[in-house]
Amino acid sequence: MEKRSIEALGRTWSWPVADEKCHKVAFDWAKDLRAVYPHCRAFECVIQAGGNMGVWPWLLAKKFKQVLTFEADPVCFPFLLENIAGTSNVEACHAALMDVASQFHMETIQPNNLGAQYVQPGGSVQSLTIDSLFLSSCDLIYLDIEGAEMKALQGAAETISIFKPVIAVEDNGLSSRFGSAKGDIEKWLAKEFGYSVVARPHRDVVLACK
Repeated sequence: MEKRSIEALGRTWSWPVADEKCHKVAFDWAKDLRAVYPHCRAFECVIQAGGNMGVWPWLLAKKFKQVLTFEADPVCFPFLLENIAGTSNVEACHAALMDVASQFHMETIQPNNLGAQYVQPGGSVQSLTIDSLFLSSCDLIYLDIEGAEMKALQGAAETISIFKPVIAVEDNGLSSRFGSAKGDIEKWLAKEFGYSVVARPHRDVVLACK
């Protein structure tokens, strides 16, 4: 994949030439993290997906001791690795977060927007659940995975029950691809775990346990 350099956030980023849209918001929306941090009780471990080209995991690494980032797209993942190189507290996994361990492929509806891909059944991309990580701590789960956020959280039910992490998700209606409606995450987290909304930066919803 042909690449170019982008100057942002005080450093140089390796970015695919094919992307014309994602980079225009990735750096600006990174400031949304400021709406999340005040609600975190600790900064030991964060689960983040999708890792995209590494902007969010790189920033999270400045705050958390351990960052586990997941990116399913085979085009983005090498750029993610390149952009977090030397960041010792970030572990990147080429996989999707879902409610079951299975195999998926990537669907791309906007070839010039490498932030709009989503997983569909069948293929060579592995999915796993957050619960299968058997974490010793979890202070934040931050998901922007094009509609699969509910599935990923359902695969984290035990982790959520144990650690009550702050949860931030993109919720812009794309979840209909996976059988849930906009707002279902808020309702589910409130009913099952006692969460409530504490912030709404851009298209994201930030929730914390009461």
